Amino acid sequence: MLILIFTTKVIAHLQESLWKLGLVHSLIWVEATVEHICRYERDGAVLVFLTGWDDISKLLDKVKGNRFLGDPEKFMVLPLHGSMPSINQREIFDRPPTNKRKIVLATNIAESSITIDDVVYVIDCGKAKETSYDALNKLACLLPSWISKASAHQRRGRAGRVQPGVCYRLYPKMIHDAMLQYQLPEILRTPLQELCLHIKSLQLGAVGSFLAKALQPPDSLAVQNAIELLKTIGALDDREELTPLGRHLCTLPLDPNIGKMLLMGSIFQCLNPALTIAAALAHRDPFILPIDRKEEADAAKRSFAGDSFSDHIAVVKAFEGWKDAKHNGSGKSFCWDNFLSPVTLQMMEDMRLQFVDLLSNIGFVDKSRGANAYNQYSHDLEMVSAILCAGLYPNVVQCKRRGKRTTFYTKEVGKVDIHPGSVNAGVHLFPLPYMVYSEKVKTASIYIRDSTNISDYSLLLFGGNLIPTKTGGGIEMLGGYLHFSASKSVLELIRKLRRELDKLLNRKIDNPALDVSSEGKGVVSAVVELLHSPNVH
Repeated sequence: MLILIFTTKVIAHLQESLWKLGLVHSLIWVEATVEHICRYERDGAVLVFLTGWDDISKLLDKVKGNRFLGDPEKFMVLPLHGSMPSINQREIFDRPPTNKRKIVLATNIAESSITIDDVVYVIDCGKAKETSYDALNKLACLLPSWISKASAHQRRGRAGRVQPGVCYRLYPKMIHDAMLQYQLPEILRTPLQELCLHIKSLQLGAVGSFLAKALQPPDSLAVQNAIELLKTIGALDDREELTPLGRHLCTLPLDPNIGKMLLMGSIFQCLNPALTIAAALAHRDPFILPIDRKEEADAAKRSFAGDSFSDHIAVVKAFEGWKDAKHNGSGKSFCWDNFLSPVTLQMMEDMRLQFVDLLSNIGFVDKSRGANAYNQYSHDLEMVSAILCAGLYPNVVQCKRRGKRTTFYTKEVGKVDIHPGSVNAGVHLFPLPYMVYSEKVKTASIYIRDSTNISDYSLLLFGGNLIPTKTGGGIEMLGGYLHFSASKSVLELIRKLRRELDKLLNRKIDNPALDVSSEGKGVVSAVVELLHSPNVH
């Protein structure tokens, strides 16, 4: 196999100039390389590694607009991305007709997951979008970064898997030499709350001291953030010991926030939507990214959301629609018409069954009682939104009206934007004052992904600790970032309900056979009534 980093002195000089200008990964340079291969090299498919969907779609437009490459009789240009429909992904394996060259524009999904056996030429831009964790701002970052030498080797290996091939690396050799040998370990680039919870459940001592013994210890700030989050959601107390909720969460092999959502969904009798949302959060949502039909796909997603102002409700409605269509024998056509992935939906269904088994094993679901016993409020939007809040807190955004538009603020980083793929992206004004979201991600901007508009009462009942304001007459949350004003009677009722819920979880620890759903009927009915009351703001 031949690896080309600099083909000639002229190209090397041009590449160095582009590098100094910050344009070495310019799509113009990639387009020129593709054109060079197609004009002067022998037959064979071309595989281009790009950083993400934005680069793929931009290069796709460039290639189609190119006088030489844009000829559909001579070139078959195919994008490859994880969010694409599987039917489009399968096209990349088809061999083109004689005298027609295949060009695949892909992310690192093509690095090791698949083999396109007719690829002869690989163009490697040297970068990929990698998730990292910004401990200072408590957010995930999905930004282009240099790949490792191991990844570069994998990409090179895609050229000529079954025949001789050529790899064009569009970056200087000095960059390749400076690359890490392997990608950073996951412990150094992801939040650590699930790991910290397991350390406490195994009684391995102080979390920070234990993790400091790792071969590559995580940042102490990342560890502290994880501990603070577990305290905030009620899994650890002030002494970093497990609470009753924390002990239950330890028995679920899930992210603590997702586990909490499932527990609350079973107690407050809206289990079905909690299962569906948990499956989507633990795996991925079922909506796909079609080629040249983004507006239609966005409209389909909005139709599922209705007037809920919620990406999570859109997932629930889409899943329910697919289940009904599948029962009637039209599941595939339903997915095709609504831009849904049948593979993802089936995975979600399997995960839901696993979650029910997990809840049954710890006594929160009794299968003999049937599904209806846990779904009395599954179609109550206020209750479902409140359970979402229980699971996603402290991922809270304040919605502040600025003229005819709403702006969004978080405690850690201030102003944020709603992700363009959200059903809430085009909404200017919202009926309720807060938003919970699945993830805060830094890409071109800081976006919140998968958001749901929620009320004050959802936060008061299922958020964090309630601290009386120093001036009296109100309650604060998240260290004073959130402030609520209400009558003393309402605030006392909320405190009482939360104390009753804590007692219920304590009793469940002491007596695993306790039927939480029946024992907690009084708490549930009071919560439902409060959620349907006018907002305290």
